[in-house]
Amino acid sequence: MSHPIMVAAAKRLMAAEERRTAARENAFRTWGPRSTTAASKYARHLLGAEAVTLTWEVLGLLSFEEHLQAFASLDTVGGQHLELYYTDQDGVERILLRVSCASCPSQHVHEVTSLDQLGQLLSQTPAWQSIDTRNGGNL
Repeated sequence: MSHPIMVAAAKRLMAAEERRTAARENAFRTWGPRSTTAASKYARHLLGAEAVTLTWEVLGLLSFEEHLQAFASLDTVGGQHLELYYTDQDGVERILLRVSCASCPSQHVHEVTSLDQLGQLLSQTPAWQSIDTRNGGNL
């Protein structure tokens, strides 16, 4: 017959494992909504009221307990696909603009720090011609 201290230790270990398993399962279930909510909130803070029009989607599942991430597709113009990526890793939030070639492996990623800076980045893409009012765009 096992000593009572051994049984108590085993019970304590099993209870702790059950709590950790429940916490992991909860983090897994809530990871996607937490990612898109955080992306939306940070985008509004960084980019202003217009950011409310962004549709954030969950981007895969990487280390869901501490790394939130989501993306919002902006447009595909002139063979280039433009997307915003949100990430929160260890409390550091970032939004990146990813410009990728629709028919080739080329891509460029730039950190977005403000709405003005996003405009500067967009001015270097084919999308600029369709949004620049000075050149007949539909701003």
